[in-house]
Order: sequence, then C-alpha cells, then structure tokens
Amino acid sequence: MDQTSSKVQILPEHLANKIAAGEVVERPASVVKELIENAIDSGANSIQVHISGGGKKLIQVIDNGCGIGELDLPVAFERHATSKIRSEKDLESIHSLGFRGEALPSIASVAQVEIKTKEQSEKLGLVYSIDGGRKGHVKKIAANTGTSISIKNLFFNTPARRKFLKSDNAESQQILLTLKRFFLAYPDIEFQLHLDDKQLFLLKKTNLKERIVEVFGQDLEEGLIEIDTSVAGIEINGFIAKPKMARRSRTHQHLFLNGRPIQDRNISYAVYQGFGETLDEGAHPVFCLFIEMDPNFVDVNIHPTKMQVRFSNDRTLFYLFLNSVKKALNDSGILADLSSDDQGSAIQKAVIEHDNDTQKSIKNEFDLKKIPLKETGLRRVKKSSGQTSLAYFNQLEETPKQNEVIGQKNLIPSENLDVRFWQVHQKYIFSEIKSGLVIVDQHLAHSRILYEKTIKILDNKSIADGQKLLFPQKITLALDDFLVFRDVYSVLNQIGFTINVFSGNTIIIEEMPSDVKIGRESQILLDIIDYYKNTPQGSFNPNEKIAAAYAFKNAIKTGEPLNEFQMHNLVDQLFACEHPFYSPNGKPVIVSMELDELARKFK
Repeated sequence: MDQTSSKVQILPEHLANKIAAGEVVERPASVVKELIENAIDSGANSIQVHISGGGKKLIQVIDNGCGIGELDLPVAFERHATSKIRSEKDLESIHSLGFRGEALPSIASVAQVEIKTKEQSEKLGLVYSIDGGRKGHVKKIAANTGTSISIKNLFFNTPARRKFLKSDNAESQQILLTLKRFFLAYPDIEFQLHLDDKQLFLLKKTNLKERIVEVFGQDLEEGLIEIDTSVAGIEINGFIAKPKMARRSRTHQHLFLNGRPIQDRNISYAVYQGFGETLDEGAHPVFCLFIEMDPNFVDVNIHPTKMQVRFSNDRTLFYLFLNSVKKALNDSGILADLSSDDQGSAIQKAVIEHDNDTQKSIKNEFDLKKIPLKETGLRRVKKSSGQTSLAYFNQLEETPKQNEVIGQKNLIPSENLDVRFWQVHQKYIFSEIKSGLVIVDQHLAHSRILYEKTIKILDNKSIADGQKLLFPQKITLALDDFLVFRDVYSVLNQIGFTINVFSGNTIIIEEMPSDVKIGRESQILLDIIDYYKNTPQGSFNPNEKIAAAYAFKNAIKTGEPLNEFQMHNLVDQLFACEHPFYSPNGKPVIVSMELDELARKFK
C-alpha cells in the first residue's frame, strides 16, 4: 500500500466555506437575517433593505452603524473571525446577536459580494469584493458612515441549491417574515424595505405598541394588553391580544430573548395555558413578548440559526409566563378564575404539536387537487330541471362504484315519501331514504358549492358581480398580509372584490362577493389572506388556494340554524356540483346509515 499520501486531508478553505454555507445559508431569508444581525450589532438606528428577484438577484442591507476598519475588513470574511467574543468565558454570556463568525464567509462562498463601509473617524470609506469565494483587494472610496453590503446572484455557483429555491414571491414572503421579527424586536430602529426598486414599507422609530400595530395590522390597536413582570432577575414585558383577536394560525406569535428572536415550546404552552378557555377551538393567541435575563442562564449556541435556546430555569419561566398572562387577562376583566382542571386538554394538544402541526394541518385542509372521476369511481349523473335532491339519489342505484366510494348503498328515497329535511345540532342535515338515513355536513356541503362556483369563475377568466358597500371599509393589513394581498389582488378582483390601496399597507374595500354576509366584509378578506399565506407552496395553483380559502371561510358554519327551505336549497345546489360527495379537501360530505345498522344498535 502506498503510504506516501494521506487519505484524510484538510479541505480547501473555499470548499469548507461552501459546506458551511449549506447550514448557515438556506435561502435568501437566511442571508437577510445574518446581515440584519450584523447591522444591529454595529449600533445602527436606521437600516435599509433592498430585495430584487426574491433575494436571488440582489440582497442589499445599508446601515448607519459604526462601520468596519481597513485592517478588519478582509479578516471579517475569514472563517470564525468575529469581534463579538474573545474567550470561552465570553461564550457563556453573549450579548450580541452574531458571534460565530461563519455568516460572511459562508455567504461570500456562494454569491457575489460587495461591501462598502466607513468608520466615523475616517475621511474615506472602503470597498471590498468577493466573487464566489475569490477575494479582491480593499480600495478607498467616498462613502457615508456605516456599511452597505450587496449580495448578488445567490447560489450562482451551486445550481443544485439554487433550483430548490421557491418563486420570487414565495422567497420575498419568507424574507418579510424574517424581517418582521426584527421590526418587532427593535422599535427604536427605523427600517425601510424596498422590493424590486419600489419602497414597500417605511417604519419610523416608535414604541413597541405602535410598532406591533404597524406590523400586525390596525385591527389590534384596541385589543392589546400589556404585560410587565419582573421576578428573580427575569423580566417579561410586551403585549398579548384579547382572545377575540386570536388567529387561525401562529403567524402572530413572537418571543424574544435579550433582543434575539427565539422559538420555545415550553413558553408557548404556558401562554396558551394562561389564556385557558377564553380561546375558541382552533384559535391561536396573538402575542409579542420579551424576556430579559442574565445570559449566563441560557445557552444560545445550540443551533446555527440561534432560534432554539436552552434555559437553565425553564420550569420557572413556564410558571412566570403562565401567571403573567392570566394576571393580565384577569386585570382586563376577561379571564375568570379558572381551575387548572378547567383549562382543557385541547389547549395542551395544540401547543405540544407547536412546530409540526401547522404545515400538516394546512396541507390536509387544502388538499385542493380536483378529484379525477376515474380515480374516485365517481360518475356524473345529470339532474333534470326541477328534480328534487332526494329524487337524485334514485339514480345512484345505477352507480355502485360511486356509492362504495362514499360508503353508502342504495341511496334511494322511499316510495311516496315527502322530501323533508331536519337539522341536527345545527351541523348536520338529515333526511329519510328507502334504506335508512342520509346525512349531509352543512359546512362541507356549502364549501363544495362555493369552491366549484369560484373555480369556474377563475378558470373561465370571468369576473363575478360584487355587492357595493354602502360604507367602504378601510383596513390596515399586517405587513406580510399586505405582501400576499399584492400577489392575489387580481384573483380577488375576479371573484367579486373591489379593493384599492389607500396608502402604505392600508386598503379600502368597496365591493364584496355577493355570497359574503353583511358584517363579515373585513374578516373574510383577512381569512382568505391568512389561509393563502399559510398554504404550502408548489402543490396548488393560486386559483385553487383562493377558491378553497374563500369556500371554507365563507361557508355556512357549524352552529348556524337553517330552516327547511334553506336546507332543501343547499342540498339541491350540492347535487348540481361536479363532485358533490367530497369537500374541497377530500372529506366526505354525505354519509348514510342503513336501517339494519340502526336496528343493531338497539340489540
């Protein structure tokens, strides 16, 4: 065996940086996060962010911080070079956002980077470029105090990584979600966001409450409850929103530790427990809460993203958050004294699955692919004009495969039977057929009707008639909601909305689809945006997502009473659909119980 060369070799620097980039630089939003952290650590109180092509073409961050010196500039792009820590002891009490010294060299290895910087004490600034890891030379230029760093053509030299990036809109939304955390954590910093050469937002320096309203939307302004607690060297402050302001997703939940955005299941669970039974089923509280504590009692060095941390006193934190939320709600007259037994297991389940269930539930709810007839065994049965809903069941005797799919047989009305419906628990519509009972879920049935109606309008590229509002409604959207609104504006217009941008992220609703109930004008739009925003990208086209969001959120709800005429009309419309037996998410709309099965329950 040849022993002259070793099989184990130290990797070249550029290759090591590329490998590190795979962990540090996941997508454009990861780059934005690292650059914003550096800007904040530099002492900046004004930060501009410029994004082009979803961050794939350009990410530029400009700050008015302390700048970088001539000797430090090239060193800053070396691996594990940092000004934040000097010794192992410093690692145990980190006060800065960045400290690893991995971000800049990792980014520079997979992009074309140019940095311009100037210290306050210097007359001239500096410029330094790195092209995919190939370093240039430091040159002197005229520049403003602070730093401007431009990242162009991200992943240009790693095409396998680049092809996994999402659309420009999707990447822009992820960038805004990342920025939103910094907007909230640092209300004393002015932020500007420019998207494809247009200024999207300008957030002036302000206090926390006003910044929350700017970021989350004006509807929260009257619903915020302040929390300010200090126990045993731990300070908790921030705001929760009243239970009626709860959302259907967790996008309005933010935790910060010593100015750093974090995620922590234990603390989130404590917040949910604090709200107790004030939350409706499936609702998620809105909160923006800050923890200030000695860095020696927390380890932030357990993951490159620094979003996960490890507390030495997590049990203390749990009870501190639980009691702080309960006290705030009690002081506001919202929460009665509830025993721990009354808190409900549903809350515990909702939070224990904090990280995994959101995308899973959204994906299940929006399984929007149209069900092919050849796969389901469904065969369209035409109804003649004036044919009753239950008479329609009579034709199903000829479609056994269809009945098998929905778990039913012989859905045939009894001879000489009057067509009658009755509502059970304001949720199900019952009717008698020859073989027993047929049961229709009113919410899923109406969802199917609205979905097919909306899809038809969108697929035909037509525009639905809207109902003009007597008093147009002005809404200030959350920042990320406004970005989604811009993307789906034309689709909303097709289904009957007429909405104009007033200023910034404030819009005016002038017309609504005719199906929307009076009083739900603002909420239906917010619901559509929320569901669209949280639907997984790639599997479904915008038309399907909008149609499903509109159908689910505008359909008759469980708990709504229906008279017999309304039930008859609903079932008639259901059987006029292409796929009446399935909701848009593939759930059965109709089930039956045969007489034999019913009889067995009495034996």
